[in-house]
This record gives sequence, structure tokens and C-alpha cells, in this order.
Amino acid sequence: MALIIKGKTICPLCGKVIRADANVVAFPAFLKKSHPLAKYSDAAFHKECFDKNGDAQEITRLFERYNQIWKDRPKNLTNHKDINAWGKSAFAEFE
Repeated sequence: MALIIKGKTICPLCGKVIRADANVVAFPAFLKKSHPLAKYSDAAFHKECFDKNGDAQEITRLFERYNQIWKDRPKNLTNHKDINAWGKSAFAEFE
């Protein structure tokens, strides 16, 4: 999850400090740096800034999809080759 130090962390959308009393939206690192929406990965935002942002709906959809893939992952894979093959296939839409 994104590291948030209220009173110090800067919201990347508005450039202002996220105060201790602020409502926050944050995401873990779930997108590659090359993804068009990578700026939302491993980052925290004022909820108001995030909600007004044009990417909010798509990044929320992607994050929900990412979580669903992990939830539904096969539990019977036992070797690195099979695990890596599954991961590459399952997360192909995140490339």
C-alpha cells in the first residue's frame, strides 16, 4: 500500500499536503511503470481530488479487476514455471 504520512505526503493530483483530517484514497503498487495509469499505483490522493479526476472510474475498475484475479488465483500451482505462466496470462491486461 502507498505510504501515507498525513501532514507530509503530497497529493499528486493537486500538489497539496494530505492533512491528518483528510479523507484519502490509496493504491498499492499494482501497475507497471509503463502502464498509462501508473501514476495511481503505489500512491495516495485526497479523496476529493481522486473522485473529481477523469481517471477515477477506470483506475477503480482496474484495481477491482486486479483484486479479483488474485482472489480467483489457482491454489494448486506448485512450481515457479507454472506460477509465472499463470501470472503472465492472468495479468496480461495490465501490460
